[in-house]
Amino acid sequence: MKDNYYLALADDVELGNKIIIKRTITKLFMVATILLISGLCVVRLNIGNNQIYKLMLIAFLTIYTYTAKHFILTTKTFNQKLRLKGTSGRIMFAYLILLIFLISIELMNMFPLFKLQFSKILFAALSALISAVFEEFIFRGILFNAFLLFFCEEKYDILCTSIVCSILFSLIHLNNLTSQSFISTVGQMIFTLAFGLILSCLRLWSNRLAWCIALHFLQDFSPKIISTNYGISKIGLVILLYFPIIIFVLICIWTINKRYLELRKKETVK
Repeated sequence: MKDNYYLALADDVELGNKIIIKRTITKLFMVATILLISGLCVVRLNIGNNQIYKLMLIAFLTIYTYTAKHFILTTKTFNQKLRLKGTSGRIMFAYLILLIFLISIELMNMFPLFKLQFSKILFAALSALISAVFEEFIFRGILFNAFLLFFCEEKYDILCTSIVCSILFSLIHLNNLTSQSFISTVGQMIFTLAFGLILSCLRLWSNRLAWCIALHFLQDFSPKIISTNYGISKIGLVILLYFPIIIFVLICIWTINKRYLELRKKETVK
């Protein structure tokens, strides 16, 4: 039926065939691993703010984006955007307020960047774009689809997928231990766990990956991205600020998952 709600992956993978699902998950994990290693290697070269390195980053971004788009299967979660009404609609309105608040903060953090030289602004923009595209295609893209297939038989598959991908997104920032203290890295990991859940919720709500890339770019486009310390050393403050956000966004994702199940049930009854 035209109005049926289903996972967009069903257009590319036969969800009832366990062999095909297993093969697809394996392929997605392999692609994610290769892209992740290649991306970390390019970033870790750290040649500096020069023309050759900028051209190399642009070339990497082009090749990476083409490869990721080829293997990702789909950037949607559902075949069509969910109709969120009643309680789910009110909860997501609160999530929208949170998004507006976060975007406002990121825009204010961005202003000091424009006091720098144009070459540094350009390098910061390119670095932020690389980070946004690289991490979103892996964690809210390829791995998100892989885990969605892995949990496809679970009732709350979308919630489980969002949690696992956000934890992995947080853990990958352990690689920053080479340039910052352990405490700063732990603070960054708590923040990235919360931010990962916010981005997962944004993918679910908007049914697009592009908005995740845009928000991630805004978050990274600040003077901090051209420094060697990305961490947050005030652990107590981080916990106080971001643990309530983590809980709230988990409720938002659970609400979307629950609403999806309700819509699926209604369409099945018809």
